[in-house]
Amino acid sequence: MVRRFVVILMMCLVGLTRMATPSHAAETSGQCFVETGFCIDGRIREYWQAQGGLRVFGYPIGPQATVRIEGKSFTAQSFERNRLELHPENARPYDVLLGRLGADRLAQQGRDWYQFPKSATAECKTFDQTQHAVCGRIWQVWRQYGLEMDGQAGISEAESLALFGLPLSGLQTERLSDGNEYQVQWFERARFELHPENAAPYDVLFGLLGNETRDHVPATPPADLPIIGAPSGTVSEAIRVLAPRAALNGYSYDDVKNIVEAYQRVGNSVGVDWFLAIAQMAHETGYLTSYWSARPQRNPAGLGVEGKNSASDPGEPGWVYNTQRNIWEKGLSFATWEDDAVPAHIGRMLAYALKDDQATPEQKALIDRALAIRPLPAFLRGSAQTIVGLNGRWAFPGTTYGQRILEVMMKLRAVP
Repeated sequence: MVRRFVVILMMCLVGLTRMATPSHAAETSGQCFVETGFCIDGRIREYWQAQGGLRVFGYPIGPQATVRIEGKSFTAQSFERNRLELHPENARPYDVLLGRLGADRLAQQGRDWYQFPKSATAECKTFDQTQHAVCGRIWQVWRQYGLEMDGQAGISEAESLALFGLPLSGLQTERLSDGNEYQVQWFERARFELHPENAAPYDVLFGLLGNETRDHVPATPPADLPIIGAPSGTVSEAIRVLAPRAALNGYSYDDVKNIVEAYQRVGNSVGVDWFLAIAQMAHETGYLTSYWSARPQRNPAGLGVEGKNSASDPGEPGWVYNTQRNIWEKGLSFATWEDDAVPAHIGRMLAYALKDDQATPEQKALIDRALAIRPLPAFLRGSAQTIVGLNGRWAFPGTTYGQRILEVMMKLRAVP
């Protein structure tokens, strides 16, 4: 069991003034938290509880999801202070590993920890692997806690290393989110912060790296992103931006939540960046405000909307009267978002990204389903592996189509 952290981990850094108030409606399988609206279950819940729970990892800040880590896909769940990753290929207790969020956060900031001045010194504990020393109060706290691995009494240095990881910097002054400067030291899985204005044990605080990596927004959109890849944002980010706007089109908060979660579910099942798909949907529908995205059309991405219009009813299938433009237009409509519109959208994205011989059985089934609704010319199959690759293909002429979707993605991720 992880040794209990000092109270600062629960109170000072995250402002927690109460313990978790979980719902035990499904005690045998899951535990939910009203504070964040997320649940934990299965092996992650078991590990979270056994290794210290709220005091060590904080509240869950997202659902279990498939993520890409160092080029491989894993099931993982993010918490306020870290990320728990499932590695079923390993024997217990190593089938659950902690994310290297200290290293990840530095990478997000564009900082190369290899370039930090080395801090090795004979007066403190120096780690040969990184040539950084850990001293004073930070060393005391680092050595006080750790993951139980050897079944022996006391905490070994290896157990502390398993929890916090190696030091990636020496003690250095940085300006934190409150606008003040503090002395901090970075580790693979933590950031230690010295707060001399507080009495012990509150003089050492831990950065909320889970929150920070989640909330990070790059300064500029990426040049491109693959259609098949890890999600580039979160469910809560998409809902936060879409829900207020979609209300103008008759969609409630729960409606938007169901739509976003459908993208997540379908996207994860076939390996598509579902957040990028949501950004495309938001771009095409004016953030769910367009006539084509309203009920009963539920058209997520201009599917079958070719610009054909008529002043009078053509009397043919597929034509609807657009009350926003006061004209008849042709396009596809879907019975539901969850079971029809979202699979059609993501399946069509896959059709552009993959040829049949490149697709898994699950991907092929979704492609076939989407193309049965609206065929795609053979020369376009597998022609766009990235979102920018859709330029001039999904939309014509659409020379900046993908770039505009990337800009929408950034707006969805922007922290208010």
